[in-house]
Amino acid sequence: MAEENSSSSEAENSQIFSSSTLSEVDVNPNQRLSSVVLNEFNYLPWSRAVSLALGGRSKLGFKYGSIEVPNTPSPTYESWLCKDQLVMSWLLNSMERKLAEIFSYSESSFKPWETVKEMYSNQNNVARVFQLKKDISNLQQYGKPFVQLLGSMKSMWNELEMYRPYTTEASVLLKRAEEDKIFQLLSSLDSGYEDL
Repeated sequence: MAEENSSSSEAENSQIFSSSTLSEVDVNPNQRLSSVVLNEFNYLPWSRAVSLALGGRSKLGFKYGSIEVPNTPSPTYESWLCKDQLVMSWLLNSMERKLAEIFSYSESSFKPWETVKEMYSNQNNVARVFQLKKDISNLQQYGKPFVQLLGSMKSMWNELEMYRPYTTEASVLLKRAEEDKIFQLLSSLDSGYEDL
């Protein structure tokens, strides 16, 4: 009987601990949402990582603007504002400092999402695609376990697929073929041309 009571109280304590841990994590404005920090060149991986983190916290509506701002005198406005500012602080903490400063005066968390997407979603994709293709072609096992090699390769393939989704559109395929020729040329250059 004493064993049953101690095991049930341990279960209750673990539930209390886990729920308090979740709520502390959920309201920590200094928390970084993901290990990917937004810079000028990694919008897609950053957006994906932050979207997953927000989805896990039931806050994706702030990204898509589907959680509408209630009227100021509404009793739900204060709750909405608290959650929106929390999401905003998470977003700013997941950006490089110089980028966070640009968006720090936004009125709601939805505005930075739209602006960041507009500014960085298509910028430098060609440079990143080139780097990925080069990294994939240079990837070697070098004594690593096969699973680790495969994991690295799959990660790069997945990121490449985000930048270059499958298509049958002739104009897109033609453009990619031209880019691939340029990539091959750039990859074959001596180290003196690296800045190019």
